[in-house]
Amino acid sequence: MEKFTFDSILLLGNRANLYLAEIKTFSELPVQSLTFKKKNPFSQNEPHQLLLDEVSIDYNGNYTLNELSFALSVIVNHNKKLKNTLVVGDPSELLYQAYVFAQTNQNPNFIREEAQFFSEQLNDTYAFLYPVGMVAQDVRKEISQLVYVLKKFNKSTFLIRAHNSDVIAILQKMLNQLGAMNELSKFSVKGVEQLISRQEHYST
Repeated sequence: MEKFTFDSILLLGNRANLYLAEIKTFSELPVQSLTFKKKNPFSQNEPHQLLLDEVSIDYNGNYTLNELSFALSVIVNHNKKLKNTLVVGDPSELLYQAYVFAQTNQNPNFIREEAQFFSEQLNDTYAFLYPVGMVAQDVRKEISQLVYVLKKFNKSTFLIRAHNSDVIAILQKMLNQLGAMNELSKFSVKGVEQLISRQEHYST
């Protein structure tokens, strides 16, 4: 029986990328980075940037869920490295939300409509870093929409409930356990709540 594995880890958004250097020290998988850099308000000729690893991609749209989702859908559809990944990030960040809609090929305005284009079925798995402070209360609606979409597409989703200082250790335990098991129903790591579980076996 083949193991539940990934081709890479994607650290998505500013908060997840705080752990980039540490995760690279223990991960046997390639670690990718995707962040959003706002343009300099004093520069008229400098657009926003989407930073995929070391590659800077000009983004001339507005910082909205709709426009980010569209831009990211173009990026993910033309980048094979963004397939079969463990996506780690804070779901309160607009970039994380937009990425989920882009990967599932869903319009954020019509998430409860069934007559949308279905994306290629990928083995991406999502890990939420628990939002901190008041933002955790402010984005409950947005996070519930993400969970709805991920459940609709049967995407395994985890919530990491931990202090920032514990996130690295928990991610390491997650990767070790997921790489050594055949069924998600047996997954158990302290500090991690399984929100959605696919019951099929996974392989690369």
